[in-house]
Order: sequence, then C-alpha cells, then structure tokens
Amino acid sequence: MKTMSEQGVKLGWGFLTAEIEEDALLLDCRGEEAFAVSTIRGAYSAASIRKAHGSGPNSMLKLSGFVKSIQKLAEDKKSVLIFDEGMGMFAGKMAWVLKSAGMKNVMILGRRFSDLDSSDLGPGKEVLLEQELKSPINFRGIVPISHVQTNLTRVQLVDVRSPEEYEGTLPRLVTPEPGSRCGRIPGSVNYDWRLIYDEAGNIRSRVEVGRELRAAGLIPERPTILYDFNGARASMMAFLFQECNYRHVEVFLGSWMEWRKTRLPAQNARIWNP
Repeated sequence: MKTMSEQGVKLGWGFLTAEIEEDALLLDCRGEEAFAVSTIRGAYSAASIRKAHGSGPNSMLKLSGFVKSIQKLAEDKKSVLIFDEGMGMFAGKMAWVLKSAGMKNVMILGRRFSDLDSSDLGPGKEVLLEQELKSPINFRGIVPISHVQTNLTRVQLVDVRSPEEYEGTLPRLVTPEPGSRCGRIPGSVNYDWRLIYDEAGNIRSRVEVGRELRAAGLIPERPTILYDFNGARASMMAFLFQECNYRHVEVFLGSWMEWRKTRLPAQNARIWNP
C-alpha cells in the first residue's frame, strides 16, 4: 500500500493524520455492509463500536472484550489508524475508547473515505469479534452514570447534541423513535458538535474551535464531562476539548440513552410522538 499525501487537507489537530502507514493497524468503523463492499486493504471491521454502550457490567464487559481483541492485533503494530465515512463520530468513539484503555499512537484518518485512491481499496474480509472477559477494563476517560449523578454540581457538563435534542423537542437527531423520552441532564450546557465542521465536512482549525468553546462560556480549568445520545459525538468532541487545552476531559459513554431510562432528574423531559 502506498502512503497517501494530504492532498490539500488542512489538519492542525494532533489526533488526525492524512497518511496511512504501512505497519498501522487499520480499523474501519463504518457499517459491516459498507466494509464488505470496499475498505482500505488490510483493514479490520470495527463496526461493533457503533453499538450503544451503557455503564452496566454486561455492556462494559462487551466493550472490554472488543478492546482486548484490538489490543492483541496491535501488539506488533507501530500505530492504530481509525476511519469511518470521514472524521466522524464512530471513528472518534473508537479512538477515545482505545485511548481510555491506555493504548498509544491511536490516530483518526483526517480524510473522507470517498476521497481515497481506489487502488488502495478492496473488499473487506475480517470482522473483529469480542473476547470473553471475567472483569472489565478500567477505562480512564470514560465515566459511569453514577459518577455523573454524584458530580453534577462539581463539573462542567456539556451536551454536544443538536439544539433540538437539548431543548427536548427530539429524542435523538437521527431516526427518532415515537414514544422515546426527550430531555437533558440537569445543569448541562449545549454545544452542537456539528459546529466543529466546515461546509466541506472537514474539522475546523483548533484556533477557531477553541475560540468558540470559550465564547460559549466553557472554562478550560474546570473538570469537563461530555455526553450526547450514545457517547459517539461526545467522544470525538473530547479530543478537540483536550487539544484546546481543557485540562480534565471525560466522556459519559451511556449519555442520554442511559440517563433517560432511569428515575434521575431531567430537564425539558417529555415523550416524543410526531
């Protein structure tokens, strides 16, 4: 496989790269159907990261088993390169999970899949499966619902969903289900994750994003917990917060999907019926 050049892609973020190293472990976070049709040669399907993961023991064991499979494959690799349709939320979730598990040299491909050279692509073959574990991995950078509950007044809680989700008019932005509970975690501040992208779908500069985060009243010195509907958008945002010098950044992976199923307090709570 040849190394791909930037071809005009402006990166500016330490977690993004336009190059594909020969000895990198490649993880495709698109759906399994898209992977089967075409992927970067040598890539594994990491489509399991698209599943929702809560704070419960079964969910964390499944996530830990998935990560263990990746850790084993990465033992003889120089780096891990993750991609989806293009610098999106599932690549971000996979990267944040691996980083939280202590893995090093984890990068996200800073290019859209549709822009890749066809000579570097081929049908996907190998799908990553979960290992069975007796105890979960200690994910540093991911917090359970109990931590959020007990620290609501001590942290900067940021909801990175759309304004419609934050205000409780939609339960989720994509494929909302009738009868779903809308709302937000009390005390959270909204910053729409879509603001980080320009019209071409590239992540904007660190200077621009950092300026907007501060303009939104988000304080770099305060401990910050990010959430959305299922933790994917929040995971991508966590990288940006860190590189904009926010000092203590964590993700509530269960997010609103998990919170809404409890009796914990919620703001703008209602049942959505179109």
